[in-house]
Amino acid sequence: MLPIDKVAKESGLAASALRYYERCGVIGPVVKIRGKRHYSRAVLHRLSVIKVCQALGFSLTEIVCLLDGGDESTWKELAVRRRSEVEKQMDAMREVLTMLDSALGCSCDRLANCPDMGPHGRLAVKAPQSRSGLVDIGRT
Repeated sequence: MLPIDKVAKESGLAASALRYYERCGVIGPVVKIRGKRHYSRAVLHRLSVIKVCQALGFSLTEIVCLLDGGDESTWKELAVRRRSEVEKQMDAMREVLTMLDSALGCSCDRLANCPDMGPHGRLAVKAPQSRSGLVDIGRT
C-alpha cells in the first residue's frame, strides 16, 4: 500500500486530484492507515490510463465507463466516436487557417474597409455565426 503523498508524487497529480478521483469513483478503494489514505500499487497504472484517456479528450464519466463498465466493444465505440469528433474539429481548424491565410493576403490598408469582410464578402460568407448572430461589443 502506498500513502497518498507517494501516489501523488509518482503519478504527478496533486493529492486533491486523487481525492476528487476517489469521490467520482474513478479510483478506489482507499484504505486509511492512521487516518491517512493509502492505495494499492495498481492505482499508478490506472492513473496512467486515466491521464492518457484525458489527453485523448474523454470525460471522467466516459473514463469510468471505459475502465469499469464496458467491454472491448464499448472502448472501441467510444474511441471511434471520439475520433470522429476530432476529425470534425480538425476540419473546422483547417477552414480557420484557410480564412486566416486569405485575410493575410488581403491588400487593404484597414480591416474595417476590407470588402472581403463585408456582409457579402468572401470571408464573411465563410465565417461561422455565433448562436445569437452579431455580438454587441458594448454589452460584452
